[in-house]
Formats: sequence, C-alpha cells, structure tokens
Amino acid sequence: MRSLFCKLFASFLFISLLASVTTVIISYWAQVGPYGELKKRVVRNQVLSLSHSLSITGLAASRIQDIGGRKALIRYLREVEEQHQHNLILLLQEDGSSVSGRSLPTGAAELAVASLRSKEMQYNISGTEIVVAVPLMVKGRQPTIVVGSTERILRPHVFFDGGKQRGGAKIFFIGHRFGLPFLVVICIGAAGCYLLARSLASPIRDLQKASQQMSNGDFSARVQIPGRRKDEIADLSHDFNTMAERTQSLILSQKRLIRDVSHELRSPLTRQNLAIELAKQRFSDAEPYLLRIEKESVRLGELIDQLLVLTRLEGSGEGILKENVPLHELLAAIVHDAEFEASARNRIIRVEEMAKVTIVASKEMLGRALENVIRNGLRYTESESAVEIRLFRNRGSVVISVLDHGPGVPSEDLEKIFVPFFRVARSRDRDSGGTGIGLAIARQAVLLHGGSIQAKNISNAGLLIEIQIPMV
Repeated sequence: MRSLFCKLFASFLFISLLASVTTVIISYWAQVGPYGELKKRVVRNQVLSLSHSLSITGLAASRIQDIGGRKALIRYLREVEEQHQHNLILLLQEDGSSVSGRSLPTGAAELAVASLRSKEMQYNISGTEIVVAVPLMVKGRQPTIVVGSTERILRPHVFFDGGKQRGGAKIFFIGHRFGLPFLVVICIGAAGCYLLARSLASPIRDLQKASQQMSNGDFSARVQIPGRRKDEIADLSHDFNTMAERTQSLILSQKRLIRDVSHELRSPLTRQNLAIELAKQRFSDAEPYLLRIEKESVRLGELIDQLLVLTRLEGSGEGILKENVPLHELLAAIVHDAEFEASARNRIIRVEEMAKVTIVASKEMLGRALENVIRNGLRYTESESAVEIRLFRNRGSVVISVLDHGPGVPSEDLEKIFVPFFRVARSRDRDSGGTGIGLAIARQAVLLHGGSIQAKNISNAGLLIEIQIPMV
C-alpha cells in the first residue's frame, strides 16, 4: 500500500470495524452467551430462594396465628420485613385480601389467583423487581397464598464485590449496562490509534533528528528507511537523503576548492614577497609602493591561513589533538599578548574574573577562538575604553565572556557575524572590519568542543560574546 491516504483510511476503517464487531460480540455474550446464561441463573436462584423463604415464613405465620392471634401474626410479618430490608412479604386470604391489611405489589393479585388455581408457585419478573406467590396448604385450614417481592439483581458481582462496586461503578461505568462494551471499545480504539500514531510519528521523528543534525553542520545525517515501507513518508525520507547527499557533496567540493586554492596561492605569494625584498634593495625610490604591496601580501597570507584553518575546522575534526588544557593559563597568555595591541590602540583589557579551570580540548583551536574574539572586541571598542573578560563555571560548563564598549551589532545580524566574510557595514574597509573570518573560526572551534557561542547587545555597553564549553 503505497499511498499514505489509503493507509490512514484503511487503518481507521479497520479500527472502527474491529470496535463494532467487539461491541456486537460483547452484547451477544451479555444477552445470549455465557454472561446472559449467568444472569438467567441468578434470576432463577432469586426466585427459588424467595419461594423457599416464603414457604417457611408462611408456615411459621400460620403457627403464630394459631398461638397468638392476628396481632401476633402481623407483628411477626413486620419483623420479617425489617430483617429483610428489600423484601415485602404478605399473607393473603382466600378472597385475595392481605392479612396485615397492606397494599399488594403490582400484579400480586393476579399471581395469587393463578397460584391458588394451579396450586403451584407463580412468579413475575419486571425490570427491577421479582414478585413470587406460593400456595400454602395446611390441613384443617383454608388455602392461603404467601406473596413476596424482592429487588432484582441486575448485574452479578463479577468485576467488584458489593461494597467496592458502588464506588468503582461510578468511575468505570461498570455498573451501567453499556459500561463494559464502552470500555472495551475505548481500549481497542486507543490501542489501534496508538499503533497508527507510532507508525506515523516514528519516521517523522527520524526526519526531525536528521534535520537537526544538518542544521548543526553534520551533513552526513541520513534517515533509515525500512525496506517494507512504501508510502509518501518513505518517499519523503528518500528525497531527504538525496538532498543531504547532494548538499554534502557540494559543501565538500566547496571546502576542497577553498583548500586547494589556498594552497596554490601560497607559492606565488611567497615568491611575490621575495621579489618585494629584492626590489627594495635595488629601487630605493619605490619603497613606499613596495611597502604597500608588502602590507597587502601579509594580509593575503593571513587570509589564506585563516581559510585553511576554517576548512580544517569545518571538516570531520580528524587529526586535531585534544589534551588537558588549563584554560585560565591559556586565556592569561592570550590576554598578555593582546595587551600590546590594546596599548597601541589606546585601549585596555580588564580581566574581571578568572576561575582556575582545566578541560580536555585542542589548545591550538581553542586558543585561536579566544584570540579572535578578544581581538574583535579590541577592534570595535571605543578609544580609552576597556574590553572586559570573565572566565567562570556555570552548571557543569565553563563560560568565557568578552564585553566591549563599542556600537554593538543590529539585532538581526547577531547570528550572521559568525558567517564567513559577513560584515555588518559594507562601507567599512579592512582597517576597521578585518577579514570577516575570525568569528567564523571561533564558532567552528567552539562547536568542535561541543560548546556554543552567542552574541548579544548590552545596554550602556556594547557587544557581549559568550562562549560556553562543557567540562566533561
């Protein structure tokens, strides 16, 4: 069945039919089957029990009447009724009137007449009551009819005993005639819908998980497609895998191109620097131009180095050595080196907090990340202001925050500053804006360690970049 629509339609149809058939079976079982037979047996036992009790009561009543008279008889019958709260027992005379003068139950007079004529027990069963008439034949006396009534047991105590059934029936509707079929239908429908929902939700969860992996940069994520599944979800999973494969191929090709171009540029760049040195020695009047060319060559070399580092970090991470790194010592060394650049720009670096923390990390890559973030803060903080640095623990993670006192970043660009070559202001030249790769390298280095990096604007300050790395 390839169509998801057909599968849903068939599943709901099957569940509905199964619930209906189960209801019919339960109804048959309750009315005709073993359960119905059990109800009939209970009714017969009630009739026999009541007739036996009436016979004994009638004989005892006749004896009491002989000894104590009519008043003693009436007192005895009332005592019997009090002992049996749900039973009404009357002693009828031959003319059909009650000895105690009490009114007869519905249909009792007809039963008494029929029992007197047939000289046998007669009974009538209504929805809630059983009425029994028993003829009492005593020598030397006129025939007397004993009539009794009792409440009918509508449902045997199969599920609960007497006391518990009242409370349980209110909760589970067992006391209701349709309670059991209703519960069975609900259980069958819930089980069928659960299996259907699971069959639909499981592949969707796999798709969601693979999508999240791709959004985190893992383009090797794929969705497992069961061989027996051939519907729209299977087609969607197949299309997702095809898209992931093509995306991964394109990104790998792009990374390979950047890496190859960077390597190829190094050789001519080295030769160009050598030619500049020779030109300086021969042509002294061209030195200002040669210095400019040399400066651009240095920048081009830095750009190539950064591109190589970025492509290395965006790869699988193989070959990157991780070791125990005293993070406070690494950060202190980076701050010490950055202080020279800060003093040259009339800025300062202020360490607000420095916790002693050791983590397992790549000292080279993590050092590049911290250096790029700190240098970014120095580049944009106001003159004669400070870049504030903190290193502290927070719930099993280590946090490094760098706060500058610059103009900040528009809120819509806070995530984009970690994209390679992105610039907040296109008009900025490289003297103020850098190459646009430093923060991208920082982000990839942090992700390599299972951490996170985010930027946010702080009121009355500037841009805060916060790095969080798990200590485990």
